[in-house]
Amino acid sequence: MRKGKQETYLNRCDDYSTQKEAFDLLFKYVKIGKDDKVWFPFYNEGLINQYEFPFQMIHTTTDFFETNIEYDYIIDNPPYSCKEKVIRRCVDLGRPFCLLLPTDTLERKYISTLFKDEDFTVIIPKKRWRFINNGSKVTMPFRSCWFCIGFNLNKQIIFE
Repeated sequence: MRKGKQETYLNRCDDYSTQKEAFDLLFKYVKIGKDDKVWFPFYNEGLINQYEFPFQMIHTTTDFFETNIEYDYIIDNPPYSCKEKVIRRCVDLGRPFCLLLPTDTLERKYISTLFKDEDFTVIIPKKRWRFINNGSKVTMPFRSCWFCIGFNLNKQIIFE
């Protein structure tokens, strides 16, 4: 049987690095102080260590679900295969966070339950971003957007 595009995508790993332009869009709205510590917990290929940001970065190969470190914000592109578990952990940690997730995550029941009383903003880019896996740029068959909690952006949806 011939594999279709959807089957091929589903058989891949979900450790993808994010290109800097996705972070640049986020930081157009989310302001981080130079003394703040931002935890990027999902290491993937460690590409983010090559980016320069005007704040302190924490980006090491640790287990997000087992690690407790000192930080001010979580910002990252988590593995989508465990996105609900990642979101629940971020909510439980009680600090502001931004996660780059598939747009259809908005349709999940757990989103309305977890974010009902939260300061929640979605930043929706104009274009579909490409991600990096094993050094190659990959365009996903879906759009992604930033889910931001606790940054007081005064809007629930930002179209960019």
